Amino acid sequence: MIRTIFCWIAFIVYTIFFGIIGLFLSVTSKNLVVPYAVRPWARINLKTGGIGLEVEGVENLPDEPCIIMFNHQSALDILAYMAALPIDWRAIMKKEVGQIPFIGWVARLSGHYQVARDGSRSDTKEVKKIVGKIRSGPTVVIAPEGTRSMDGKLLPFQKGGFLIAVLAKVPVVPMIITGGLEILSKGSAWINTGTMKVKILPAIYVDNLPKGREGREKLMQMVREQMEEVLNEEGYGSD
Repeated sequence: MIRTIFCWIAFIVYTIFFGIIGLFLSVTSKNLVVPYAVRPWARINLKTGGIGLEVEGVENLPDEPCIIMFNHQSALDILAYMAALPIDWRAIMKKEVGQIPFIGWVARLSGHYQVARDGSRSDTKEVKKIVGKIRSGPTVVIAPEGTRSMDGKLLPFQKGGFLIAVLAKVPVVPMIITGGLEILSKGSAWINTGTMKVKILPAIYVDNLPKGREGREKLMQMVREQMEEVLNEEGYGSD
């Protein structure tokens, strides 16, 4: 219990410290926010929590802007990919995140995308904005399930990220993150030690997919199949 309390206090301190750096960089040099505020913040939090990180497949990241889609098992998944990805990126996140002190402030100022995920007109505008911007970068990161899984198995996918990929004609990179469920499960504040794994899979290029809904559905199927294959190997297979 003492270690967990210490971890949460340290998290708050690190968030304020790197949040101040992130706020400054957000209004001066947005391209420096990830390497000098976000990435070190994530890495020091994982280290303080006694959480190791294994990263595989960085070579699969394309040189061009893409959409990285990750499975979502734990709140720690966010720290894991922030610490692991060696590139500049922007996330698609729930609007509620934008209200979190320092984390949300930096996210808004540095150009992350915030959606309500309710199919509203504002969400449609945000999708169009992403489609227009992503070709020139930076890469976009999204959890297609939309929320965390209780048991580590893939939940149904939401369509937004796949629609963006098909319309913008940018590759999709599936990414599997495991280990967080055992360290910090959904609904729990107790932090265990352990190791998280980030596995970046080969990019899926959308150029030859059918247009419209057919292409989107095909892309969703391809991403799910690749993710489930790795999750089966890691012991999170479907029944």
